[in-house]
Amino acid sequence: MDMMYAYWGKADGNASGHHLLVYHALDVAAVAAVLLEQRPELLRRLATAMGLPPEAAKCWCSFLLGLHDLGKFAETFQQLREDLRIALWPDKHIRMHNYSIRHDTLGWLLWRQFLRNELFDPNDEELQDFIDEGMNYWLAAVTGHHGWPPDDAQQPIKSHFRDFDKQAALSFCRDWLALLQPDLSLLKQHFEDPDFARNQQKASWLLAGIAVLADWLGSDSARFCYCDQPLPLFEYWEKYALPTAREAVKAAGILPPPVQCIEQPRELFDYLEMPTPLQQACLDLPIGTEPQLFILEDVTGSGKTEAALILAARLMAAGQAQGLYIGLPTMATANAMYDRMSTVYERLYRPGEPRPSLILSHSARHLSESFQQSLLAAQASATHYGEEESIVAQCNRWLADNRKKALLADVGIGTIDQALLAVMPARHQSLRLLGLVGKVLILDEVHAYHAYTSEPLKRLIRFHAALGGSVILLSATLTRKQRTDFIAAFQGVTQAGPKSVEYPLLTQVNTGEILVEQSVPTRSSVARKVTVHQHRDEEAVCDEIRAAVEAGQCVCWIRNTVFDAREAWRMLQDADWLDSDRLHLFHSRYALADRLRIEQDMLERFGKASTPEQRSGRVLIATQVVEQSLDLDFDRMIADLAPIDLLIQRAGRLHRHQRGDRGTPVLDVYAPEPTDEPQADWYKAWFPKAHYVYPDTLVLWRTTRLLAEQGGWRMPDDARDLLEPVYDADGLIPVGLADNAQEVDGDTYAKQDAGKFASLRLEGGYRSGPLWDEEARVATRLGDESRTIYLARWQKGQLTAWADEGHYRWDLSSLRINAKPLQELAPVDDPALQQALADLRDNEKLFDEGSLIVPFVVEEGTWRAIGMTEKGQQVTIEYDADTGLEIRGAT
Repeated sequence: MDMMYAYWGKADGNASGHHLLVYHALDVAAVAAVLLEQRPELLRRLATAMGLPPEAAKCWCSFLLGLHDLGKFAETFQQLREDLRIALWPDKHIRMHNYSIRHDTLGWLLWRQFLRNELFDPNDEELQDFIDEGMNYWLAAVTGHHGWPPDDAQQPIKSHFRDFDKQAALSFCRDWLALLQPDLSLLKQHFEDPDFARNQQKASWLLAGIAVLADWLGSDSARFCYCDQPLPLFEYWEKYALPTAREAVKAAGILPPPVQCIEQPRELFDYLEMPTPLQQACLDLPIGTEPQLFILEDVTGSGKTEAALILAARLMAAGQAQGLYIGLPTMATANAMYDRMSTVYERLYRPGEPRPSLILSHSARHLSESFQQSLLAAQASATHYGEEESIVAQCNRWLADNRKKALLADVGIGTIDQALLAVMPARHQSLRLLGLVGKVLILDEVHAYHAYTSEPLKRLIRFHAALGGSVILLSATLTRKQRTDFIAAFQGVTQAGPKSVEYPLLTQVNTGEILVEQSVPTRSSVARKVTVHQHRDEEAVCDEIRAAVEAGQCVCWIRNTVFDAREAWRMLQDADWLDSDRLHLFHSRYALADRLRIEQDMLERFGKASTPEQRSGRVLIATQVVEQSLDLDFDRMIADLAPIDLLIQRAGRLHRHQRGDRGTPVLDVYAPEPTDEPQADWYKAWFPKAHYVYPDTLVLWRTTRLLAEQGGWRMPDDARDLLEPVYDADGLIPVGLADNAQEVDGDTYAKQDAGKFASLRLEGGYRSGPLWDEEARVATRLGDESRTIYLARWQKGQLTAWADEGHYRWDLSSLRINAKPLQELAPVDDPALQQALADLRDNEKLFDEGSLIVPFVVEEGTWRAIGMTEKGQQVTIEYDADTGLEIRGAT
């Protein structure tokens, strides 16, 4: 090896833990080569994106990964270990500079300002277009291996590289090029193809993910041991880099096991006696070889999840995927799905080794007992065979290390947010995207995402399709426009939209056309009629609740705000016909420990396994927290007026399970009169706080008029006739609601634009831009006005977490609230409390200076604290384990 480019590759730690820079470059390139060699489906996707034969794509990828650390040739980087550079070149004077630019950007500068003109034959003009376009995207992807693209800095490289540095880098690049010999003549065949350079924009996203993963694995100094012997590149590549890379890739547990061919649903689901019509349709549907989008629309309880898994198994058996990721709207639904999949996922793969990995991915997954137990079980059951010791446990621990790696698991379950971050300018976005490549992407409740989140959702579908992935969308209440938008996102262009108005419906789409719009019947056990009664005052609602209680039924009243839920709960506390121990309250403003306790209590009293004795005469006052996340079943349901799709969702908690003859389900809706000429405050005057939750008065007015006319619905027959008239952009708008409708439209367009701006464009390629900011907090949902607070008790000179047991007491003491009524803690007068808060921030890793820790003290039997609003107004904060958090005095 020419000592001219024997630079050190790291600038910290002891010399014994270092790689020579070029050795590390070859280590990382070797990991990429082995990864593509052992994951032929990944190589196929990369080659397709690049528009090159697989072997050529593999060679170019390996060559490019060898250039990922070009920025470390810079004097400004090397001076970070001045002692080592002096030891290597004692006769070279070192100029001191501030290391103000990261080495990824330095490598990008070196390429743009020097190497691009020197590495390839400068007299070969045919290469110029490729170098200016395709190679630029490739180099941006590999130099951006720390999780974001290199900055497009305009500084001259002479500020960071001496001539000696540039020549050392060029010498290495030429030797490396000569070693791998990527076929330049093959590239020349594409120079006349106008799409070739544009294809590299698409390929750059995948290449960037491979670069991050290869750098992570290739930087393991315990495996890629330090070598201080000068060796020819070929010798190091063959004797050290490639063999060690094979060990590293195998030990990482990221090679998918062989999939199983599933022929009958019972092979996946023991409990499935007979496929539902939707499941049977998914079994019979022809599966092509190209990426496909499937949209499954059916009523709640129709087995959509099992149908989606049947499709996923068939796609995997057809060689289209090696795993799957299921994205859900909430952490609670993700936890529930994780529990369901824990007994199913291994059946998607052939028995034996390696065993597939199942990972839960969301921000609070460490609080999931079943997830923690699954990691312990994998470690305990793993077989030990010398160097193969505990491979399953190693894999699970590595993948569970953080949520960025979690998407690399064979089967992932998590919130939609973890998948959306794959198409948003968040650090290590490309690793998340790589984790989804080769998986069937299953997204549930896709109707539930509003204007902002729907935009990155469509971008996610677009990216996944472009990189060769199939997508399955599930919904019970999808509008025609939403279906059209999802199809257009998958195809990348707006073509002929869906035509069928049938329901339930199975839609199959490839990247060029709609293949199937198949009407399927609903199984008889979930087809039903729901009667709707509307009430105009709370007294009538209370009468309905009393009648149900006296009949021994259980009742739920879903209110649209926490304030309204508390008001109803307090009103019923004073009722002499209802025992206080049979009245329950549940909403979103509880510390996590209390919320989990209440959730479990509600499942015991109103869940599938609840007994008549547990249910009889009980009343639950709740907010939207019971709409989706919990499998609850009520005899009677009352709901404040909400958009029609949400009322349908709430009615899904009525007579959810078979409990004998309970008659026709009745949904009681508390709503204002659906007058022909509503005024602008038609809804706001009735629900002054809920107006901010559901600002689209026109949708609410149309909902209540429709229900007044029809008196209920029959599912699945009325599904389209309920949704389309309410959300019809060309429908009737009363004069009094015209301004509100225009305002809502403007707000919707603004949120859509914000969602588009906040998400990445496939066509832009993996390049720097105004979106990328490593310090920025990327929002997958519009909720910047909310924040996490941590509840503490201050008593007897001790500051303790509100939750008094468990491994994660501060996590369990947290909740999210609107930041406006509680922006910060009021100044603390007690010096001892001030010191305790400071000590807590110093000693607890969870907290930083911005963490809002609320210390409660007992006053007259109530836990109270003092806070400040966004406007500087002082407020009183109260907390009770049964009623939750209340902020008093905010306006």
